[in-house]
Amino acid sequence: MIDRSKAPSPFKNIPFQIPEVRQLKLSNGIETNFVRKEKLPIVFAEVIVFSGSKFDPLDKRGLCYLTSLSIDEGAAEYDALQLSEEFEKLGTVFSVGANHDTITLSVLSLKENFERSLELLSKIIIEPRFAEKEFAREKKKVLDRILQLKDEPSFIASSAFEKRVFGNTYYSFPEIGYESTVSAITNNDVKNFYISTFTASNAKIVVVGNLREDETTELFNKNLSSWNTDSENKALFETPKRCDTKFYFVHKKNSAQSEIRIGHISKKRNAEDFIAARIMNTILGGQFSSRLNLNLRENKGFTYGAGSSFQYYKDAGLFEVATAVDIENSGAAISEILKELRVIRENISSKEIEFAKSYLTKQFPSRFETYSQVAKNIESLILHSVPFDELFNYTQLIESAANDEVQAAAMNNIFPDEMIIVATGDREKIFDQLKNVSGKEPVELDMNGNLFT
Repeated sequence: MIDRSKAPSPFKNIPFQIPEVRQLKLSNGIETNFVRKEKLPIVFAEVIVFSGSKFDPLDKRGLCYLTSLSIDEGAAEYDALQLSEEFEKLGTVFSVGANHDTITLSVLSLKENFERSLELLSKIIIEPRFAEKEFAREKKKVLDRILQLKDEPSFIASSAFEKRVFGNTYYSFPEIGYESTVSAITNNDVKNFYISTFTASNAKIVVVGNLREDETTELFNKNLSSWNTDSENKALFETPKRCDTKFYFVHKKNSAQSEIRIGHISKKRNAEDFIAARIMNTILGGQFSSRLNLNLRENKGFTYGAGSSFQYYKDAGLFEVATAVDIENSGAAISEILKELRVIRENISSKEIEFAKSYLTKQFPSRFETYSQVAKNIESLILHSVPFDELFNYTQLIESAANDEVQAAAMNNIFPDEMIIVATGDREKIFDQLKNVSGKEPVELDMNGNLFT
């Protein structure tokens, strides 16, 4: 008979091998990080350009995002529809995305069609058309999306929170921009942004798939060797200082729930205690059985889920607790979160640390299931200037982290008395709750996280 009161023991440890990363260099100097995967006839390649929205002019926030949407709307001899049809005929998945730090263009292709896919990708990179008609269509899409986001409490709360945390720095605004700033962007602005920031000297490549090293170098040299543009993309970032805890709210009329964001500026991704902080945060709010989720969801019934995370940009880090609760429980939920933030600094049990380590090490192989996941792991290390050794030694680093290091990570990364607290909900229902928690009147923000003057 099976004793169903006991969880089954794992049969054995399944070996997992991190794929080797080879560093190649193209004839034009672009660093190419290559991983050979032979099991499937597939190749994934991405070109990472360090040309993110942090280079947007103050009065034209959203320029990088709009450039990323426009860049594949026709290239060389192909208009937008023809270009899309060429990829479709090959069965190739092309994508482009932008964030604060980068614009990334990628293709996922069968090996037999990769050379042609790469040829099309190179045309987009080197010879984008930026036709006025296509620009106008993409700009309208962005403006329509901004209008939609104005009605999404989670977006409003996150945007207002990051605005207050990052102050006047270039991480304080949403990549998509604002209605007023996007309206001011012209097609010439897009072209100039591309010329000044989208350059070969500012790019790196990641390739994962069924190719040999010599094939990879040959194919990319053939298609991208003429990309020789040069620029120095530098943006000054002054890390904002944490301050005493402040309470803010954004009015959302008739809201049944309140979106809550609590956190502060944190260390960068390449901090020495990254591993210990990751274990600590797994216990605090990084998994379903975390302290925050067990408290707010299981014990109090305030929410369907609550979690915490460290988010990393190239030049800064952000610690954040996020949840949505019934609006009547906004103040109580914030009080419970602040309590958990204080308690984690006081004591973390060996049992909790052991469970968090097990969770992180067993979850690790799932981060390499697809070729694009392998590439994204490499991309993250490149962006944050972290040695590849961390990837290869990740499981060992997790397992060898001492209990006192994890406890110290809580002390050195969580500051309950220096929090930015933002709640989005109906003013009439949340104002007094926030006031009762803080002991003083909360400050109202507009939809973009700015103080009302």
